[in-house]
Amino acid sequence: MADPVDAAPALSLVVSTVGRPVDFDRLITSIEETVPAHLVELVVCDQSADQSCAAVLRERDPAFRWVATTSGRGASVGRNAGLEVATAPLVGFPDDNCWFPPDTLSAVVATFAADPGLSGLSGQQQTLDRRPSMLRWPSTGGPVTRTNFMKTSIMSTMFFRRDVIDRVGHFDEGMGVGSAGWYGAGEESDLLLRVLAGGGRVQYVPELVVLQDEPRDDADAAFERKMLRYGCGNGHLWRLHRLPRWLLAWYSARKVVGAVVRRVRGQRNLARADLAYLRGTWAGWTDRRPRELPVGSRS
Repeated sequence: MADPVDAAPALSLVVSTVGRPVDFDRLITSIEETVPAHLVELVVCDQSADQSCAAVLRERDPAFRWVATTSGRGASVGRNAGLEVATAPLVGFPDDNCWFPPDTLSAVVATFAADPGLSGLSGQQQTLDRRPSMLRWPSTGGPVTRTNFMKTSIMSTMFFRRDVIDRVGHFDEGMGVGSAGWYGAGEESDLLLRVLAGGGRVQYVPELVVLQDEPRDDADAAFERKMLRYGCGNGHLWRLHRLPRWLLAWYSARKVVGAVVRRVRGQRNLARADLAYLRGTWAGWTDRRPRELPVGSRS
């Protein structure tokens, strides 16, 4: 842990990771280069056997406050463990392979300070060359709702007031990457929807940008299995929160069209991944575990 600074941090960044030290090092650099040391606290929960990311943090010993801890496997498990030691009144959960452009984190803190009634905030994720990453992000901001959260929020772009998520409950450890169950995604949306159900107000601000490489640029056979698990988590989320069936049908129809277009373009891995996601969504929504995901396998 770095020596304490004079002022308490305004924002805790909680990172759950399993051994991506090069990417994590880039994240540390982006924090060092974009915010004053007193503004942020970095909490890393390193679940790898060699504790490689925690080692990077100790070796660099950045000027901002930092804490290294560990836990059992699972992104939700790691984030909950990180929350146990995080101290700031605001909290975000960046992926270990994302990083921040100048002014993003200070703008997050300033936005919450200007609006005391704001429960949460979401920006958008882009690649280094400013292509949209993961979602087709709207160009205009506005409230995040039960019907638009799928295009205005992912984990790395969301920030919350700590007291709000303490009140609604932390991450569901049965959901998310690395979970012991078969729901390989949806934990961040589950948290967001619980905040909204509790009367919280969450705003989408597209000017707040988080950077990350586009995972679909490197799609392979393993990506298809990953998308199957993601779909299972999405279907489970829809059933759990009784989200509109028409909206699920609309998103599913878009996936079908996307799979057809990608196949025509020769992007067969991406087309198969889209179809795997659809199969997973149906499995999660009907609560019928796919045969490809046996009991005991991890997301």
